[in-house]
Amino acid sequence: MDTDTEMDRQVEATRAGLLARHAPDTLVRRVRWSQGETQVLELGTGSPLLLVHGAFSDAFIWVPILPELARNHRVLAVDLPGHGLADPFDYTGVDLLELARTFLRDILDALEVRSVDLVANSMGGLFSVVFAIDHPDRVSRLVLVGAPAGVHRAVPLQLRMPLAAFRLPLIGPSLARFATSHLTRDGNRKFWGKVLVTRPEHLSDELLDEDVAQARRNAGSHLSLGRCLGVIRGLRRRLILGERWQALEVPTLFLWGERDAFFGGPEQGEALAARNPNLRVIRIADTRHIPWIDDPERVVGEIERFLEAQPSTRERAAT
Repeated sequence: MDTDTEMDRQVEATRAGLLARHAPDTLVRRVRWSQGETQVLELGTGSPLLLVHGAFSDAFIWVPILPELARNHRVLAVDLPGHGLADPFDYTGVDLLELARTFLRDILDALEVRSVDLVANSMGGLFSVVFAIDHPDRVSRLVLVGAPAGVHRAVPLQLRMPLAAFRLPLIGPSLARFATSHLTRDGNRKFWGKVLVTRPEHLSDELLDEDVAQARRNAGSHLSLGRCLGVIRGLRRRLILGERWQALEVPTLFLWGERDAFFGGPEQGEALAARNPNLRVIRIADTRHIPWIDDPERVVGEIERFLEAQPSTRERAAT
């Protein structure tokens, strides 16, 4: 058995364990887009709700809250290119904003969804905002859970340091392969507790194991993405949306962890909301970059209240 096949099987096995614990009725299927294939999770019926994860993660980061969201929605969670069990993807030289537009358009077309509510985290937030600005007819409402990329350059030191080492000439790729091959559940829990969550003890073993397996499988794709993002000194300036945030017409809710160390803190979102009436910010106390792990009830409740209160694109057009 070749190494790539074995890694795929390891990811599949850890995913099966995670779904068995949290969302056993979830459908998992392959979806083709214009530059390859990816995988989509689907659970529930009703209006479509697309979940878009952040960099170096995958769709399974949403599994702990999938059943709660699926009570009222047809929930769809997609692996971004080069993440999870999507085809490997080389981000070298890629225009990330153009990729965002292409990928989300292609995924909605493949799923035969004309207009969708979007829930996104981190880099997935950047993808979703760019798509919503350019295609407001295809996004009804947008929820950014955890700081979205594109607001500010700030990235935690704990992430910048290893990526700096991985970019060293000659030895960088070897260091990256070595580091990912030696990832462990306990080491992953410690990292999450420093950067992503305030209560790492709430992380299930199954979620951590799946994250380790997909990180090993996608080491090459993630390394090229790190170079594309330029996170050693912070996010690349060309990825900061700046005044383009004022062009966002879709009703948008920020659910921003008060202890989130990414992209400048909730004050950045509040400054944007002061200039664009379509934006609203809610701070989630004592949470970091993935607030639904620390406070799932609050996060799901705020998502549902926002979607119920805000008219959809179709409803706004009809008035």
